Amino acid sequence: MRMFVFPCLALCVAMVSCAEEAAAAAKDKAAASDDKTIEKRGLHLGDYGHHHHEHIKTVTIEKKVPVPYTVVKHIPYTVEKKVPYEVKVPVPEPYIVEKKVPVHVKEYVKVPVHVPKPYTVEKKVPYEVKYPVDKPYEVKVHVPQPYEVIKKIPYEVKVPVPQPYEVIKKVPYEVKVEVPVPKPYEVIKKVPYEVKVPVEKPYPVEVPKPYPVEVEKPYEVIVEKKVPYEVKVPVDKPYKVEVEKPYPVHVKVPVPQPYTVEKKVPYTVEKPVPYEVKVPIEKPYPVYSEVKVPLHKEIPIPEKYHVEAPIFEHHDHHGGGHGGYSHYSHHH
Repeated sequence: MRMFVFPCLALCVAMVSCAEEAAAAAKDKAAASDDKTIEKRGLHLGDYGHHHHEHIKTVTIEKKVPVPYTVVKHIPYTVEKKVPYEVKVPVPEPYIVEKKVPVHVKEYVKVPVHVPKPYTVEKKVPYEVKYPVDKPYEVKVHVPQPYEVIKKIPYEVKVPVPQPYEVIKKVPYEVKVEVPVPKPYEVIKKVPYEVKVPVEKPYPVEVPKPYPVEVEKPYEVIVEKKVPYEVKVPVDKPYKVEVEKPYPVHVKVPVPQPYTVEKKVPYTVEKPVPYEVKVPIEKPYPVYSEVKVPLHKEIPIPEKYHVEAPIFEHHDHHGGGHGGYSHYSHHH
């Protein structure tokens, strides 16, 4: 916004100054023309002055010199005004209030304790102690027969509750306690003032007197003094050093834009409330339910057993000799 206002202001000032210069030039030209006409009239009157003696009128001309002056121009600009609005912060109910309770903390301080040396260490070693007993004796505990077992069976206990049920809720309220204040109220103001303490006479003050102190003779101390000297570091050749050059950076100036403000408006929400609906039934009706009954089903189990291979015999019907193979047997 400022980038736009400053050029406009400079343009307006330049236009005003140009207008003033033009008006001053026009006034100068008008004054010069008036001088010329007055001089001509004076010469014309002078010619007639030889015959007639007339009174010459003097004309004074006031020239207005333009003087620069400041012109205040009203330029409208936007003014940002902060409008407060209500912000609702959700607060949990019941509200948690944290209260700091002081707790006593034991702080251990280390105190030096004298420990004798050598330090004696007592170590307890357990050992068996035999206690002589004459003989084991029998202890008889009476157990009633049959043995009674008490079993607790829960049962319903009906507690009468009045309807409607009364709920007592404590509501805090403000109690005004009047504190008696005297009127007019007395204010005690402490004003400091000087208190002079009288001193009878000056009293003697002991001043420590100087006393001789033996000072040892000084001795020579060798102090190493560092002498700076030039160290030449060989450099191959001059090297380039990069210098950062300034470059223009475009900065985006944010322009205020109208924005939407969301306002929460309360509204009623219909919430369905479940309630019991009693349906009258005329008489009890049978309800059939499926009951699973176990069935025994025989499942065949394959069983392996040995089977002998068959024996094939081949006979020749033409009366010739036995052709091929007469007896073929395969033993498994």
